[in-house]
Amino acid sequence: GLQKIILGAFGLPFGLIMTLVTGGELFTGNTALVGASFMEGKSTKGELAKSWIASYLGNFVGSLFLAYLAFASGTLGALPGSVNIATMKASLSFQQAFVRGILCNWLVCMAVYMASGCTSLVGKMTAVWFPISAFVALGLEHSVANMFMIPLGMLRGAEITLSQFLTGNLLPVTLGNIVGGMLCVMAPFGTTFGGWLKKKEE
Repeated sequence: GLQKIILGAFGLPFGLIMTLVTGGELFTGNTALVGASFMEGKSTKGELAKSWIASYLGNFVGSLFLAYLAFASGTLGALPGSVNIATMKASLSFQQAFVRGILCNWLVCMAVYMASGCTSLVGKMTAVWFPISAFVALGLEHSVANMFMIPLGMLRGAEITLSQFLTGNLLPVTLGNIVGGMLCVMAPFGTTFGGWLKKKEE
């Protein structure tokens, strides 16, 4: 409906554009970029873990803070749609949430990958806009977006337990996002143009 159009055309693309332009850290993007760096031998396991864990926790805290601000200000939190969206997300099965997480981050990381090859702001915006709008229109699952949307719905009265949020949605979506970013996006590029499967020369 209209809410999906607004989120897909303005909300989520705008957030990713700000992250890319300012050099911020997004967990879902890091699954591809830092994962590829590790597979190429340019970063260690410790650096990979540091990037993923720090960006995930930072995104989580920031999303919760913004959800509270939206609720307290009566802006996005005042929309009944936030309750419906959160309830729908929490009602997905583990398999549905996992697969939607794969498909979502496949699109998101393609957006990040394409934007990284653009030198102008307009180019980056164009590269981001279509994949992100597509994942919203398709109803796919993005872990960081859900860190905002589900708590916002809960604040507005959605009957969702903490367990449903964390283990019923966020866990499978996060795992799916990792698979989508590292395997579906970067693995094909890494094996074709990089050195993922090549033995290191002695």
